[in-house]
Amino acid sequence: MGNNNPNPEYNKKKISRDNRPEFPKRAVITGGMPYGNKQLHFGHVGGVFVFADVYARFLRDRIGKDNVIFVSGTDCYGSPIAESYRKLVEEQGYKGTIKDFVQSNHDDQKATLEAYEISTNLFGASGLGRTGEIHNMVSDKLIRRLYENGCLKKITTPQFYDEKVGTFLNGRQVIGKCPVQGCQSEKGYADECDLGHQYMPINLIDPKSTLTGLRPVFRDVTNWYFKLTDYYPLLNDYMKMLNEKDNVRPVVKKTIGEFLEPPVVYVMNDYMETYLSVKDQMAEHELIEEPKKTSFTIKFKELSERDKACEILTEKGVRFRTGKTLVPFRLTGNIEWGVPAPVLEGEDPLTIWVWPESLWAPISFTVAYLESIGEDTSKWRDYWCSKDAGIYQIGRAHV
Repeated sequence: MGNNNPNPEYNKKKISRDNRPEFPKRAVITGGMPYGNKQLHFGHVGGVFVFADVYARFLRDRIGKDNVIFVSGTDCYGSPIAESYRKLVEEQGYKGTIKDFVQSNHDDQKATLEAYEISTNLFGASGLGRTGEIHNMVSDKLIRRLYENGCLKKITTPQFYDEKVGTFLNGRQVIGKCPVQGCQSEKGYADECDLGHQYMPINLIDPKSTLTGLRPVFRDVTNWYFKLTDYYPLLNDYMKMLNEKDNVRPVVKKTIGEFLEPPVVYVMNDYMETYLSVKDQMAEHELIEEPKKTSFTIKFKELSERDKACEILTEKGVRFRTGKTLVPFRLTGNIEWGVPAPVLEGEDPLTIWVWPESLWAPISFTVAYLESIGEDTSKWRDYWCSKDAGIYQIGRAHV
C-alpha cells in the first residue's frame, strides 16, 4: 500500500532500521499517590495504575526488569485526611488514632492493587513503616540542603484561626473564593484554589472555616518558604526552551507563562478615587487603564511591594483581585500530623507541608525499594539524576 499521509514529515518520523526508538538504560515509573483517607476507586486503578503498570511491563521487556523500578504509595498527610478523620471521630465515634485510620486505608489500597495484579516494585506509605522512616530522613536532608544553599527564607504571615474551636486552620479547613483575576473557582482554600492558583491567605475572598462555618480571624505564624521568586531567570530560560518545542501543548506554555508575569493588582473602577487617595503610600508602580474594562491595573516590580499595596487597599475596603505570578513557596506548617521538619534556627518544631513532600516521596520510595532488595541506597541517583535514565510519572498525585 502507498503512503496516503499528506504530512511531509511523516516519512522522516517513520521507524526503520536506521531510525529505531531509543530507550533509557534505567527507568523509574511512578503512579499518582492516592490520599490515605479513602479506598481506591475506579479512577485510581483504571485512570492511573493500569497505564503506569502497562508502561512498566513494556520497559521491563525492552531494557530488563532489573533496570526498571515502578513505585507508588499512600500519601499519608494533608488536610483532607485530617478532616476525614475528624468527621469519622465526631460523626461515627471512631476510636483509633489518625495513624490507625491511614494504615487501614493504606492496607486496603495495597490489597486492591494486588488484586488487579498491578506490578509495583513497591507500594509504600509516606507516614507508615519503613517507607515512612526513610521518607522522614530524605525530607530532613533535602530541607537542610536547601537551607545550607540559601534557598529558604523564614516568613511570618497571617494564618487563619478558628476562635470557636481554638485551632489554626490549614489547607481545606478554610474555603472561600479564589482572589486571582479571571479565576471563577468557589473552592479557594487557605493559600491555593482547586485550580492550582496560589496566593497569600490574607487575599482569600469571603473565607469560612469548614469546622464551624464561621469567618476565621488571622494570627501570625512563622514558616520556612522556598525563594521561588529568585528563580525567574531560570524559569524564563525554561519557558524559552518550551516555546521552541512543537510537542508541548499550547495550554502548558500559556499556563506557565502566566506565572512569570510581573505582580499586579486589578481594582474595580468604582474605587479609583480611593486608590488615588492612597497611591502615594504604595511603592513605585505603573497604573494601567484600558477603555471598556471594568477595572484598572496596578503593576509592581516586586511581590513584596504588591502585597503591601494589597494591605493598604484592604484597610480602605477596596475590592480587588491579584494576578498570577510567582510567590514564595511554603515548605512548612504547624499541624501535628505531618513529616517532621528540621529545626534550623531554634524555631518551634514544625512539620513539612504535604504538597512539596509528596512530590519527592517517590524518591523516598525508590530508596526504600533499593534497601529492601539489599542494594546500595545511594543508587537512587542512577534512576533520578543520571542522563541515561528515564523518569515517567503517570497520573497526578492525590487523585
